[in-house]
This record gives sequence, C-alpha cells and structure tokens, in this order.
Amino acid sequence: MKKSKTKHHIILVLCLIIAGIFFLYEEFAKEKIPRGVPRIKPDKKSELVLPKPSKPMVVIVIDDLGPNKNAAAAILNIKAPLTLSILPQQPYSVWTAEEGHKLKHDIIAHIPMEAAPPHDLGKGGLYTWMTDAEIAETLDNDIRSVPYALGASNHMGSAFTQDERAMKALLSELKKKRLFFLDSLTSSKSAGFHLAQMQGVKAWKRLVKIAGKKGHAVLLAHPRKNTIDFLQRTLKKNDEVVVVPVSVLVGN
Repeated sequence: MKKSKTKHHIILVLCLIIAGIFFLYEEFAKEKIPRGVPRIKPDKKSELVLPKPSKPMVVIVIDDLGPNKNAAAAILNIKAPLTLSILPQQPYSVWTAEEGHKLKHDIIAHIPMEAAPPHDLGKGGLYTWMTDAEIAETLDNDIRSVPYALGASNHMGSAFTQDERAMKALLSELKKKRLFFLDSLTSSKSAGFHLAQMQGVKAWKRLVKIAGKKGHAVLLAHPRKNTIDFLQRTLKKNDEVVVVPVSVLVGN
C-alpha cells in the first residue's frame, strides 16, 4: 500500500514539474515579444505589403547626346537622376557615357535608324536594306561605343521600326546582349513594342498621359539650351513627382 502511495506521489510530482516547465517556457517566450506586438501563429501566413509610392514616378530621357561636349556637360550639371541617351560613334559618346556613369546616371544607346523620308544617319545607322548579319554587326559596334549601356532606343527610325524583319533582327541582338528597348515611337505604326513583347525583351512605349493618372511617365527631351534651363529651374522646386532612372521602371 505504501509503495502504491509512493508511486502515485512520484507521478504527481513529475506532472507538477512538467507543468511548471511548460509554464516557465510560455512566460519566457512572452518576455521575448515586445508588448503591444501581436503574436503570429506558426501556421498563419503573413504577406509582405509594399507601400505605394507617395508621388508619381517620371523618367527623363535626354536624347541625342554624344556630338557636343558642352551640351553633355550642361546636362551632367543637372542634379537629378536623368537617363542619358547617347548617339553611338560620335566624338563624345564614350566621354559622355563614362562621365554619366560616374554620376550614377542610367546610360542607353540612341541608335540611328532609317526614317521616312530618308535622312542621313551618320555613323552606326541601321537601314531596312541591311541583312540580319549587317544589322547585328552595326548594332554591336554601336553598343561598344556607348559604355555602360543598359538598353537602346531609336533615333528617328520611322521606316526601320515599321519593318518587322529588321526589327526582329534588332531585338534578337538586344536580347542576346540582355538590353531593353525604349521605343521613341517616331512612327505610330512601329512594330517595336509588340515584337519586343513577343521576344521577351523589356520595352517601353513613350507615355503621353500625365504621370499622376498612370503613376509613371517617360519624358523624352533634347539637350537644347531652353530645355536645359527649364529642367534646372523646374527640378529644383519640384515636389509633385519623383524623377527616377529608366532602370527603375524597366526592372534592371
């Protein structure tokens, strides 16, 4: 009888010890969680919700850089993350790209393409009469002359961008180089955007709608004196939009 009582007593003590351990564990765990912070059950999935941008985003692309060092220097003096769109194989193409990269600007190659009616494209121009191999070779030389290029856009090109065969050759090469295509939409019949989507190349259409309505917009500008003065004056007091590099919207 005594042995039985002793056994029950031991079992009771063990139960109390186990209960005490669980109690201390729970209290210790509570102390590690700051007060006012709800505890999440292990089997409950929590989703990361990113805050929406407080202001619309605007990409400002400055086209036609490369031929003129003074114009490029004036653009580089603007305190904003502009996107520099540089004509290839020009006297200051490399200099502008390198200086822009030092200042953390996004760089893209502004490739001359056949227009309608025809215009002189200068060095590095792409024409619809070129074979796929000629387009690939010319584009390669163009990209090499614009260091740090993240993508390419078209300079003129109202004829070239409508030619599906030529555009397929261009976009195929850009995809190989892991570069995006920014369609300046010099022609409303441009095949660039839908072909880029089909081939999986990141592409941008020129946005005409207000950034406040869409949440973002792309502005194409040129390094003329009145444009430079306007940007310097406006961006200093800008509080309506946030200027971002093109890579932010493209996702590079």
